[in-house]
Amino acid sequence: MTPTDTTPCFTLFDVLKSRGGISYKDTAAMVLSGKPLSDGRSPVSRVDDRTWVSRAVVHAPAGSLPDRYFCDFPTSALRIVARLKSQKGGSMTGEDILTMLRGDAQRPMERSLAACHQSAALYRNAMGRVAEAPGLTADEHAEAAMVLFVAAGCSADARRASAAALDFMRTAHGGGAVTPAPGLGEPPTGEGVGREPVLGLLRLVGGSPSGAPHWLAPGPEGTVVGALATEEGALNDVGPTVSARHLRIRRDEAGRWLAEGLGSRNGTMLVGGQDGRHVTVELPQSARDAEAVPAPIEIHPGDQLILGEETAFLVLEGYPEA
Repeated sequence: MTPTDTTPCFTLFDVLKSRGGISYKDTAAMVLSGKPLSDGRSPVSRVDDRTWVSRAVVHAPAGSLPDRYFCDFPTSALRIVARLKSQKGGSMTGEDILTMLRGDAQRPMERSLAACHQSAALYRNAMGRVAEAPGLTADEHAEAAMVLFVAAGCSADARRASAAALDFMRTAHGGGAVTPAPGLGEPPTGEGVGREPVLGLLRLVGGSPSGAPHWLAPGPEGTVVGALATEEGALNDVGPTVSARHLRIRRDEAGRWLAEGLGSRNGTMLVGGQDGRHVTVELPQSARDAEAVPAPIEIHPGDQLILGEETAFLVLEGYPEA
């Protein structure tokens, strides 16, 4: 059995603590699932139990952790990227994150994968292709590379991690990893360079990305999400429990992105990307005061929005095609 201090999961937690300044507890809050286990408690509800996090997650034998313990990999990765960029006194840029993942994090993860009979070469090749794919900004490279790193750590499966990263690149950024040309590796010069990024919503179905991101309008009218929303740029790719006009997302004069309910029947919940906290954007109709007008809730990359009973969107940041 692989020693627990050389497993991919241990490497994930250890690198983020030693190189990223994120504690085991905070990493657990960003990667563990909120879905209940057989005893009725979810993995993320146990993050305050240091012994459980250490024994059942960080130091668990490779391959022993079931999928239901973890969030989907892109969600966890974007939460971690957002955290690394916003830490007081030690924030990192997209370039910094990519350098960490290709340097201090890559070699330990390769050794951990090899120790549990996975292909270190496959992981190394996938990291190279993800990090050097043309047409992406440094932030987009960092996001895709973090998906690969997180997926490898949580699944201990090099093939699955590589597939997750490539799928994320196709769905979130409209591209894929191609064979690099000689000399590739210069600073990114994609379409997004020199332009201001906007937020987008990427639908998650069964925990996996589905379709392309829907980029949000930065104007004061914003973007309306709803089954029958007819405003220009409306997002209609939703499930049956989402109201006709369910939610509006707009950017205010201070540059903050805000989500506000539009009187939906089944309400909206936000799951914070940095801390996993559940914040009510709008209560279901049956639970709210008819006269109450909920205050808009600020959203950030890495957050999840849950509309109704089953429609989930991952909030990401990027550059729409011109």
